[in-house]
Amino acid sequence: MFHRTVLGFFTLLLGWQIPVLAETCTPIPVVGGEGSTVTKTVSEPTIPTLFGVDITRNNWNTDWAVPSENNTFRRYLVEVSSNDGGPFDIKMYLKYSDQTADLFFNKEGFNISGDKPLKIEASPRPEAQPYQVNLFIGGIESLGKTYTATVMGCR
Repeated sequence: MFHRTVLGFFTLLLGWQIPVLAETCTPIPVVGGEGSTVTKTVSEPTIPTLFGVDITRNNWNTDWAVPSENNTFRRYLVEVSSNDGGPFDIKMYLKYSDQTADLFFNKEGFNISGDKPLKIEASPRPEAQPYQVNLFIGGIESLGKTYTATVMGCR
């Protein structure tokens, strides 16, 4: 009798559905671009001169603008893929209005493939929200290789 009562109790307990709060993720727009996704081919590195003027300008940094209204994101998701594959130097930051930044990913020669994209997750400081998400992708070994990156903010 006791076993049937316990079994009945657990059956009833497991039958309850506990509500789960769904997370909502929103694409964040690229600064100076259109949409939330960017596709770039890694250019040659910048060559500085004695007078502070750069001979070339690389495209190794990309920023995404966190909306200033309702930007209470609990986390940020970055996804990077490359059909070219191969190693990339990658850094990912959350940038704050007090001119500071938190580094969340820093790998040299990180291999990315088209079938297995890199996924980076970052959480903002407890009492502050960033104004930008920065992604640095470059490196000598990745020159001429193309990648695609996107950023989402999740509540």
